[in-house]
Amino acid sequence: MNDMSPVIGPRARRQQDQRRRILDAAVTCFAQGGFHATGMQAICAEAGMSPGALYRYFPSKEAIIEAIVERDRAEAPAMLAPLLEADDVVGALVQAGRDFLTGNLQTGGMPIFIELCAEAARNPQVNAITQRCEGEIHDLLVRVIQRGQTLGQVDPALDAAAAVRLLSSLADGLLLRMGLEGIAGVDDLLVMFERAVRSFLAAPAGALR
Repeated sequence: MNDMSPVIGPRARRQQDQRRRILDAAVTCFAQGGFHATGMQAICAEAGMSPGALYRYFPSKEAIIEAIVERDRAEAPAMLAPLLEADDVVGALVQAGRDFLTGNLQTGGMPIFIELCAEAARNPQVNAITQRCEGEIHDLLVRVIQRGQTLGQVDPALDAAAAVRLLSSLADGLLLRMGLEGIAGVDDLLVMFERAVRSFLAAPAGALR
């Protein structure tokens, strides 16, 4: 099979590397001091770049936040797409939730997740950024729920969009709880998460086709 991936030249690769360097520095700063308290100068210092160099890539702190959200969410639709073909829809949704929770724990993404939630609650511009980036994930999960209903695996009485909002809130809430309490006992929480999701989505007896 021929590799049809576009060839990236040295200049484009350097630009990608510089953007990644800035975003990684920003994540470190935001995790330590929060979005509100972190200035562009702190990000410049962490990245080892001059303000002029940084502003060539990102004109504002909000632009950096948007790029972080988009980077973190960019792979989510591709990761969730197999759910549209899963034989066991509910089981696949449970596993996707587990992967989301444990993935943030393993990558150290929890502090930035908490900061993002806090900033989105008080900053309308950041809230708009997060809502826009979450939209594609929400729409895909709605299709998964609807497919589960068609297959008789998910309660047909559920409103698919509202169900996705609740499941997303459950996963986000668990991650916030882990951030407050630490990851001790996370296995017990994951067991209860699965139990809650399965109970909520369960189709009536005899509905399975």
